[in-house]
Amino acid sequence: MANYVNSQELEWKHAQIAVLGVVIRGLRGFKYKKSTDSEHLFAAGDEAVGIQSGNKKCDGSIKLLKSEIDKLNQAARDAGYDDFADVPYQLIVITVNYKVAFGRKQETDIISGVKFTEWEKAMEQGAKMMEVDVPFLALSVKSL
Repeated sequence: MANYVNSQELEWKHAQIAVLGVVIRGLRGFKYKKSTDSEHLFAAGDEAVGIQSGNKKCDGSIKLLKSEIDKLNQAARDAGYDDFADVPYQLIVITVNYKVAFGRKQETDIISGVKFTEWEKAMEQGAKMMEVDVPFLALSVKSL
């Protein structure tokens, strides 16, 4: 039987995201993934004889409070762009730090070549804040 007394799972308080080196305080959620286009290889018979792999890709999204969207848009305008979605992907890096916790080492994921593909502001009656989900494409995700 495994002993879990001295381990701790990753908790929300242990995750921190920075975009262009600025820590996002109004972070409400995030997700990102790497995937490989793969398919079964069929030949003689009716069962697959292998798996063929093709292109790799990275994508994800971050969910931010409106105040963070405003900060990103202002930074983009200060740099000469209409909004943060217009900033060239070559300039955008997202850093995800998973802090040290009891029984776990610090981990860092670097998401580079980030292109924010869209954003939408919306609210409904009774909302106490505005959350904006911002999907992105990326060139790579590296774990350190």
